[in-house]
Amino acid sequence: MSNINKSPILIFGASGAIGSSAAYVLKKNKYNLLLSNSKNNKDIKSLSEKLKSPYFSFNFDKKLTKKQLENKIVKHTSSLQGLIISIAKPFPNKLIQNTEDFIFEEQINIHLLALHKIIRSCLPLLERAKSFCTPRIIYISSEYLIGSPPVKIAPYIAAKSASTSYIKILAKELIKKDIRVFILSPGMIKSNLTSNIPEEYFKVIKKKRGRKKKVEQIVVSDEELNIENDEIRGELFKTKDGNIILKGYDGKYYNLLNGAEIT
Repeated sequence: MSNINKSPILIFGASGAIGSSAAYVLKKNKYNLLLSNSKNNKDIKSLSEKLKSPYFSFNFDKKLTKKQLENKIVKHTSSLQGLIISIAKPFPNKLIQNTEDFIFEEQINIHLLALHKIIRSCLPLLERAKSFCTPRIIYISSEYLIGSPPVKIAPYIAAKSASTSYIKILAKELIKKDIRVFILSPGMIKSNLTSNIPEEYFKVIKKKRGRKKKVEQIVVSDEELNIENDEIRGELFKTKDGNIILKGYDGKYYNLLNGAEIT
């Protein structure tokens, strides 16, 4: 992403652990930001004041329309040079047989239906920025979609699987329009999202991470369209200067914003 113009980067889920970390890093590098959150709470207001960046809030329920979301965005900008999507909803720690239907509905709504509304609302604004940059979309997925996922979080994993597949298809469609799409898959971290997850669970995760020898990197190539769709897995790591980057399982560090290795 280029910071040579005034077109902002829009962050959905800006007050969350990953979204706010990305916001601080971008602002430090003099990017213009537009912040967004599903709740008009003190966290997003505080972040907006600290970073001197505008924000808007909304409720991602089924009644929210594409047009309503578009109207909120265009009040602040006519173009976007980048889009970071880090939206989620806390989930209970339950076995499938004890999980109510509405919990699955909530997760599917936030991870897939809301995602679709975001993409459709933002694409026209991303296309307008192509005259001065290569627009990018960064979607925050999860490392637990590969291999055997953990038990008791089926609604989250199922919804994330659907949304990650959606983004992979989107990447192929947008390569023709010179809009790059990235998926970052960090490990689970302690945050409001995981407040219902027992402490023992994180200890097990830490042991499993210690056994991994290298970062899992998936490159999907389509020679006809010249596509490279990279998915990097690792864990979030906080540097001494307060930046948040992705630490791969090979011990290398990767830029949270574009997946590039930091040397």
